[in-house]
Amino acid sequence: MLKMKDKPIHVYNEQQRFTQWWMWAFILLPLGIALYGCYVQFYLATPFGSKPMSNIGLVFFTLFGIAFAGLFWINKLQTRIDDTGIHVRFFPYTKRSVDWGEVEHCEVIPYDFVGGWGIRLWTQYGTVYNVQGGQGLYVQLKNKKKFLVGTQRPQELAQCIVHFESLS
Repeated sequence: MLKMKDKPIHVYNEQQRFTQWWMWAFILLPLGIALYGCYVQFYLATPFGSKPMSNIGLVFFTLFGIAFAGLFWINKLQTRIDDTGIHVRFFPYTKRSVDWGEVEHCEVIPYDFVGGWGIRLWTQYGTVYNVQGGQGLYVQLKNKKKFLVGTQRPQELAQCIVHFESLS
């Protein structure tokens, strides 16, 4: 809890990244093979594999792998809840803020698999922002739109929501 001009302000902050080992293995294994292929084909001057790619094809494949891994590396889901509302940022894709006056109902719930991680549209929960796990903050707005934000700290988030609902 922070104090600002003798007024307590409760703040919840959570930052999540893709940390699943199997996902990183799936991303880095082809990149490692491509980098090894570049080493063999360019440095050792030996065609890589029984049906080698052209040099330009190998370079593009390797650059695509680096860019793809880099994109996953910079991805992060940030959730901030304070006295002004609920703020979600899924960097580098989107940012969403909702004032408490727009919220009809919110609660921390367990949710089923929604087709993968990242940003999922048109699910039973509305738009879903998640990185891993199966618990999140479900928010229904007064205009009937809804969204869900995944969390790795459901108990702490639930306590924060109870606090802000008691203020409204």
